Amino acid sequence: MPGTHRTPVSPLPRPGIRAQDFTDPFTRRLLLNEGSTTELLERRGRCRLGLRVVEQTLAPLHLRDGRLLDMLGVTPQTPCLVRRTELVSPEGTAVSRNLVIGLLPRSDEVTQVVTHHSVALGRSVNLRGIPQRRTLLSAGLTTWQGTGRTVPAVSRGYLLHLDDEAPLYVAETFNPAVAPPWRRGTGTAAPVSAVRAAPAVTTALGRAS
Repeated sequence: MPGTHRTPVSPLPRPGIRAQDFTDPFTRRLLLNEGSTTELLERRGRCRLGLRVVEQTLAPLHLRDGRLLDMLGVTPQTPCLVRRTELVSPEGTAVSRNLVIGLLPRSDEVTQVVTHHSVALGRSVNLRGIPQRRTLLSAGLTTWQGTGRTVPAVSRGYLLHLDDEAPLYVAETFNPAVAPPWRRGTGTAAPVSAVRAAPAVTTALGRAS
């Protein structure tokens, strides 16, 4: 599979950094966005973003806290979609790194949307007119692995409700060049050493984040 980066996961609605605490207006807008992330990032960059599928599998999830499993309506033994993608610029630079986990939809149409290998999830949902709703669970800082170094990056996690399907959990991490991680009252982002490590999602097939 293309790509080697791991996508961090913040599965729980825990106290943390509020979207309003970030100084950059686009970062705040991105974290609070209830529509297509893809379209918002494309308007920001004034270019069409491509999709790079890093990993896609169906396997049970293993989480340290069971609350996300309850939100998704699954058990630790339930085979779930684990999909890892990147939105990339025309030059091939990763703009965001994304993780989607949850039950495979019952509808063939929705399944095709969430597993498509060339069309981003948000774009495909909008093109097909599938009813959608997002429930924000967490927003804050994690890390972004770039060319030989790790830097702070903005991330968020939310439940994505498509039509009448069981919700999917989506974790998005944004390239700090696109969504600056600077915070009010500090002048800087949190140092990398102070960024809370996000729990990893594993599957029966091995680490998935």
